[in-house]
Amino acid sequence: MRLSRGAWSRAVSIALIGTAAASLAALLAPLGWPFELFAHFRWQVGAAALALLLASLVLRRPWMMVVAGVTVALQWLPGALMSGRASAHEPAALTCGDDQLRVVTANAWFANTDHAALVAWLSRSDADIIALQEITPQWALALEALARTYPYREVMPRNDPYGIALLSRWPIDDAQLVAFSGDGEPSLVANVDVHGRRLRVIALHTRWPIVPELQVARDRALQQAAALALTQPESTILLGDLNLTPYAPAFARLLSESGLRDAFAGKAWRPTWQAGFWPLALPIDHVLVPPGSCVTGLQIGPYLGSDHRPLQVTLRLP
Repeated sequence: MRLSRGAWSRAVSIALIGTAAASLAALLAPLGWPFELFAHFRWQVGAAALALLLASLVLRRPWMMVVAGVTVALQWLPGALMSGRASAHEPAALTCGDDQLRVVTANAWFANTDHAALVAWLSRSDADIIALQEITPQWALALEALARTYPYREVMPRNDPYGIALLSRWPIDDAQLVAFSGDGEPSLVANVDVHGRRLRVIALHTRWPIVPELQVARDRALQQAAALALTQPESTILLGDLNLTPYAPAFARLLSESGLRDAFAGKAWRPTWQAGFWPLALPIDHVLVPPGSCVTGLQIGPYLGSDHRPLQVTLRLP
């Protein structure tokens, strides 16, 4: 059954109104939940608006063209402005040491039973420091295969999605579980002696902000972790599953309040969660590095049985 031109026009107009409403809701993200949820899907809303713009051109509906065009612009303009501000604050030249440091963060997924795939990828990563989230007792046993490569380790398994682990080639000192969110959700803070230099590592897995209470808990954890990082930003790395995209105001606050910078800044398409299904794909895993560090390598890892892809960052410290 073929739809008439009028039916196509009604369908496009309904889809366009919904897309424009989502775009306007994203503009209200500074007000918090639920508006922030729309801000995370900038790429998806932008792609839908672009498709609807093409449809409106075919249908020759001027009002549709205007609404679709404005919606497309609203998705890309904030990103362009953020990139411009980030570039303006970048130092003209960085002076970094010769020693390279490679860090990895991966949400293993507590329900993932394919332990061998992630363990094998980690063994090939040549990472110096690895932060892992959603570590269960079963995952803790599987990670024993990496004990020779990573003799320094803090593994805190749980039967829920909030077990956490830190593996290192370098000595770990003064590792502590910290409940930044104030609700018992653990984060791991440790000092790692890298090339004779004391490096603080803050490994996070924040709450999933699907309801207002969880967004408040997530933001509280980010705020407290940022305050700790700000006491020594030149020698702090913050990484993990933050349940936050770079498009939300809370991410800009995290960078501002921590003094750190986003290792993946400038990389446009960088999904880590549901990366194989673009309508839901979001960049919610992050590595924040010292402001004067030189990032020399970035990689988003492959599918390894988890709903997240791992991140690998190679850098030289200031």
